[in-house]
Amino acid sequence: KLPNSEDNSPVEQLVFRSCRCLHPEKQVSLVFLDAQKAFDNLNWQFMIQQIYNINLGTNFEHIITAIYSKQRASIVVNRETTPNTEIGKGVRQGCPLSPLFILSLEILHRRIRLNSNIKGLTIKKEEFKLQAFADDIFYR
Repeated sequence: KLPNSEDNSPVEQLVFRSCRCLHPEKQVSLVFLDAQKAFDNLNWQFMIQQIYNINLGTNFEHIITAIYSKQRASIVVNRETTPNTEIGKGVRQGCPLSPLFILSLEILHRRIRLNSNIKGLTIKKEEFKLQAFADDIFYR
C-alpha cells in the first residue's frame, strides 16, 4: 500500500503520519505483515525443531512431538469416506496449544530485533522496532 492511499487502514495512516511528524527530515518505511491463514499453515517440523532449540524439557518435547507427528485424517461426505491423508501443518486457533504458533513466530521477531539495518522509531529515548499480536506484525 502506498502512503496516503485510501486503501490503507486508519491505523496505518495514523502511524505513518505520526512518523512523518516526528521525523520529517528522514525517509520513513513501515511494514505491516498479516500472515494469511497463519495458524493453518504452521509447519509442524519447524515448530517441533524450535521447541527442541529452546530446550523446554524432554517430557514436553516428546509430548508435542507425539501430538504433531504422523497425523492422518479422512473426510466423510454423503456417507462416503475419503482415503486417509497425512496432515503436516496447522495449529488450531484458540486451542490450548496455539501459543506454539507464537513460539515459532518468535524466530522472525528475533531476526528483526537483531538486524542493525532495521531501525526502530525512537520516542523519548525508547526505541519501538517491532509490535506483534498473534499473526499481525508491524515493524519500522
